[in-house]
Amino acid sequence: MPAPADRSAPGGEPSARLRELRASLELSQEKLAQRLGVSFATVNRWENGRSRMPARAVAALEELAAESGRAAPPAAGRTAPADPPAPAFVGREQELAELRALAAKHSLLCLVGPGGIGKTRLVTELARRMELEQGAPATVVALDALRSPRMLTSAIAAQLGVRDGGLAGTAERLAAALADSPRLLVLDAAEQVRDSVAEVAEVLLGGAPALRIIVTSRRALDDPRWLTWAVPPLRCPAPRASAQECAESDAALLFATRARERVPGFDLAPGDLSVVGELCRRLGGLPLAIELTAGWTGTLSVGEILAYRASLLGGAPGADDLRDVVQASYELLDEAERALLRQLSVFAGTFTVDDAHAVTGLGLPFLVHSLRALVDASWLQVRDDGYQHCFSLLDTIREFAADRLGQLGDGAALRERHARHFAALAADSADGLTTAGAPRLRTRMNAAWPDIEQALAWADAAGETELGRPAAAALWRWWLTSGRLTEGRGWLARFLAPPHDLQAPSAARAMAAASVLANENGDYQAAAEQGTAALCVFEATGEREPAAFAATTVGSAYRYIGDFPAARQHFGRAMRLRRALADPRGVSVSLNNLALLAIDEGDLAAARDLLEESLLIKRQLAEPRSVAVGLLNLSEVLLRARHFERAERAIEEGVAIAAELGDRQLTGTLRCNQGQLADERGDWAAAAVHYTEAAEGHRVGGHQHDVVVALIGLGRALHRLGRGEAVRQLRDAEALAAGIGNAADLASVRAALGEIGELSEIPPPAGITAREAQVLGLLGRGLTNREIAGELYLSVSTVERHLATVYRKLGLRGRVEAARYAVANGLAPVPH
Repeated sequence: MPAPADRSAPGGEPSARLRELRASLELSQEKLAQRLGVSFATVNRWENGRSRMPARAVAALEELAAESGRAAPPAAGRTAPADPPAPAFVGREQELAELRALAAKHSLLCLVGPGGIGKTRLVTELARRMELEQGAPATVVALDALRSPRMLTSAIAAQLGVRDGGLAGTAERLAAALADSPRLLVLDAAEQVRDSVAEVAEVLLGGAPALRIIVTSRRALDDPRWLTWAVPPLRCPAPRASAQECAESDAALLFATRARERVPGFDLAPGDLSVVGELCRRLGGLPLAIELTAGWTGTLSVGEILAYRASLLGGAPGADDLRDVVQASYELLDEAERALLRQLSVFAGTFTVDDAHAVTGLGLPFLVHSLRALVDASWLQVRDDGYQHCFSLLDTIREFAADRLGQLGDGAALRERHARHFAALAADSADGLTTAGAPRLRTRMNAAWPDIEQALAWADAAGETELGRPAAAALWRWWLTSGRLTEGRGWLARFLAPPHDLQAPSAARAMAAASVLANENGDYQAAAEQGTAALCVFEATGEREPAAFAATTVGSAYRYIGDFPAARQHFGRAMRLRRALADPRGVSVSLNNLALLAIDEGDLAAARDLLEESLLIKRQLAEPRSVAVGLLNLSEVLLRARHFERAERAIEEGVAIAAELGDRQLTGTLRCNQGQLADERGDWAAAAVHYTEAAEGHRVGGHQHDVVVALIGLGRALHRLGRGEAVRQLRDAEALAAGIGNAADLASVRAALGEIGELSEIPPPAGITAREAQVLGLLGRGLTNREIAGELYLSVSTVERHLATVYRKLGLRGRVEAARYAVANGLAPVPH
C-alpha cells in the first residue's frame, strides 16, 4: 500500500517536494540538516515520508527557500525557531582512524552491523572528516526507504543533481558526473538492494576510477570485491575499571553526552560511573539503546535506569526506534535463520560451533552455513579467543530473540539441552585445570561462565539435583583459582540445603568441595565439619580416592586452626590411601601438605626434603601448574632457611611456568615470594615493586585473599622506605580481609599494623566487647591491672573480671598468651 501523502513540506506538497527543493538548493541531506538544525537521519525520514515535519521546521525551510528565491516567502505565523542542533558525534576515534586508512586503500568498502549499532552516524562522520581533510566532495545517499532495485540509480541521481533517465542510462550518466574529480559516495542502509548496489558500483567505478564507495548494510554484500568491515559496539569499561577508565570509555561518554543534552549541567558523580559502565555493558555497547536510556536522565537516577532498563527499552515512549530497527533486521532473515537465532538466544555468553551443535541439535553443515549467514546479517558478533572463534549476541538482540522463542513455546527442551551441555563442561573442569591444556580451558571457562551459571540455575529451579550438584562440586578448582570463593560456596550450599539427601555420593563430593573453599575463605570450623561429613560417606561406600581428597581438606582445616596432631592424622590417612591407589599425583599432594605442616612446626629441614620429593614426582608427571606450585612452596622454605640463591632460582622457574600458563593467581603468589626475597636482602624498593605487581594481578583475577597478602607485604616494604602510604595499603588490606570474612588474613593485617605502630580499626572477630578489647590492648602494651584501671577509670576488680571473661572467650591461659594475642590481632603494637 502506498504511503499517505506528506502534506507537511512547503507549499503543502508531499515529501517529494522536499527532495526537489533540496536538490534545487544543491544541498546534501547532511548539509540541509545542518542548515535546519536537525540530524541527518531526521531529514532522511522526512524525505521518505516516514515522519512529518513539525511546523517550526517547515517555517525554517520556507525561510531558507525564500532566501534563495526558490519558493514563496514564509506564511504568517510560521516563524517558530528551528529545532535544536543535531546531537554531537561522540567517540569512535579508533574506528574512524581505521576506516580512513581502509578508505584510502580500497575503492569498495562495506560497513555491516545490526540496527542501532551506529552505522549511519559513523559513516556520516567519516564522510564529513574525509571531505574536510582531503577536499574531495562527499555525497551521502539514504537507501533505507527503497524497496525496488530500479529506484537505486534514481536515488543517487537525485542526490547528485543528475537527470534520471531510467535504469538503462542513468548509471553511465552518474559515472560521467563523478569522473571529474575524486569523490566519496556513501550509500547508507543498502540491505534491501544489496545486489543492485554491487552492479551499479561496478559501472560507476568503470567510469570514475578515482571514486570511493562506502556502503552500510545490515547484511554483508555477497561480492568478494568489497572489503567488509563489521561496525563494533561502543567500547565499554571493564567490570573492575577505575572511575577514570569508565569516564573515558566511548559508551559512557555517549551516555553522559546525551544525558547533558537532556538535562543541561548534568554530570556523573564518581560513584555513578561504575553504574553507567555496568549499564553500557548490559546494553552490549549498542549506541541506540544507550541513547534511549540516557533520555531518562532527570526522571530516574542512573541506578534506577540500570535496574529498569528492560522496561525502558520495552514499552516506554521512545523505545519504538529500537524495536523497529531490530524488527526490520529480523525481517531480512529467512525462516530457517530466524529459527536458529531464536535457539541461539538461550546462550548467556559466548559460544562455539560445538556448543551450538550440542544445544540446537542441528547438523553441522547446515549449522555452520547458518551461523555464517547470521554473522553476515550482523546478528552475531564473532571473535577469536586465541584458540578458536566464538560467537555472541548483543544483549538487546538476545532479549529480542528470546522473547520470540518464548512466544513460540519451544524453549523448554532447548534450555534443558543447554543446561546438560554446560554442566558437562563444568564436570570436566576439575581435572582439566591441572593439565598442560589448562590455559585453553581457563579461557574457555571464562567465556562460558555465564552459561555455566545459567545451567546451575536451571538445575536448581528444575529440581535436577543430580545434574547441578556434581557440576557445582567439580567447579571447586575453578572457583578457587578464579577468586569466586563466596559465589562457589553459595552454589554448593544451595545444592546441599534441605531436603537434599546428604548421604548420596554426589552430596559427599559437594561437601568436600565446600570444605576446600571454606578453608581458603578462612572458615576453618565449617571446613572441618563439611570435610569430615564427606569423609564418613566415602569411607562407608569404600571410595578411596574421594576419601583421600576429603581427608586432605580436613587436615588442612586442622592445620589452619593450629591442631597439628589432628592435621597430621588426616594427612597421614590421605597418604596411605593414595599409596594404596598407586596414585603418584595424590602422593605428591600429600607430601606437599606434610611439608607445610613441618614448616608450621619449625622443622625446615624435614619440610625441604618432603617438598623436593614431591617436586620430583610432579616433574615426572609433567604437570606444569603442579610443578610451579611445588617450586612456590619450596622457595618459601628456602627463604625461611635463608638459602636466598636457591630460593631465587626456584622462584624464577616458577614464574616462567606460570607466565606460560597464563595463571594470574600463581604468578601473583610467586611475585609475593620475589617481594619477600627482596625484603630479606634489604632491597625495599624492589620488594615494593613486586608486591604492587602481585596485588594488581590478583585484583584483575579476582583473587581477594591473595590481594590481602600482597598488600600486607607492600605496606611493610613502604614503611621501611619511610613512605606514608604504607598505612593506607594496610588499611585497604584490613578492609578487604574483613569484607571477605577471612579471619586468618585479618589477623595477619593486624599484626602488620602493629609492627608499624598502628592499631586495627576493626574489632577482633572473637565475640569480645569493645571494652574487653580495650583492656586486652592495654595488657598487650605491658600495663599492669592497676595501670589499666587507672587508664580506663575502672576499679581493679572490674579489670580482673574483664580479663577473666576474655581468657574464657578466647581460650587463653594467662597474661603471656593474652599479650601475644593482643599483638597478633592488632590490639597492641609490636614491642620494640
